[in-house]
Amino acid sequence: MLILILPIAIAGIHTVHADQPLIGTETAQLNAGDSLVVHSDKMSIQQVFIDGNLSVANFTQPAQYPTNNFQITASTAGLYQIRVIFDQPTSYNVNVFVRSSQSSIAGNSTSYYVSGGSLELDLTVNFNPNPDTVIASTPSVSPWDGFIGWMNSFGQAFPVWVKLLYLLFGVQFFAVGGLWIRRESKRKEQTAQRLDIGDQVYLWLDLAYKFLLASFVAIVVIMGGELILLFVLRFMFLASFNLLSLWDLFVVGFAAGAVIIMYIIRFSLEKGFDLKPMGDE
Repeated sequence: MLILILPIAIAGIHTVHADQPLIGTETAQLNAGDSLVVHSDKMSIQQVFIDGNLSVANFTQPAQYPTNNFQITASTAGLYQIRVIFDQPTSYNVNVFVRSSQSSIAGNSTSYYVSGGSLELDLTVNFNPNPDTVIASTPSVSPWDGFIGWMNSFGQAFPVWVKLLYLLFGVQFFAVGGLWIRRESKRKEQTAQRLDIGDQVYLWLDLAYKFLLASFVAIVVIMGGELILLFVLRFMFLASFNLLSLWDLFVVGFAAGAVIIMYIIRFSLEKGFDLKPMGDE
């Protein structure tokens, strides 16, 4: 009795496995506007299930099933879960490929051969934003913002003590010098010798030249003392200190260049318009 039951049970197990459909899974990355195509060489597509935003998707809707072709495309980005059920008593081939919207040439493809029976194909299709339609928004930068950014980057090249030195000297020279120019202007008006615009411009340029010259001398003196101190600490006490760097030389060169430029402007006005400092009159 047991010998008869065992073959029947085994035959029942094989029958159950034979009735179960084969399952295949695919994941595809497409751009919006591209198409995913599922094609069979036989009329084997029995059912199609789609989960996603169908309002922006276009897909084939045949008048009746079975059919041999299914195609879906989406105009915007989105994720779609698609299940395609095949069934055919004889052998058939299934081909899954991507058709780009930019070209009629098919992209990557995957093929299946089924000797007969059912096939369940689960597709995860992700439509990405089309790179041709993605416009990188660059914030508009006004010339004034660009100038401020350039000044910030330029100012970072100077040590803090140099900025403070220029600030202190600038306040002192232009505050005291401005009061002196105003007092001399009033004194000239009382003697019927008014200062015209050219004289005032020259006086302010002369003041700026003296300010830059004094700042340059102070920077050279401070850096010279720093260099002597570091030299003593390094070669007499064997301390690990670096001497002046290229940034220090840049600061000295910038200060010297500013003095030279201001002197050339001042000298040109003095010779071209016969102007001279107030004390030389």
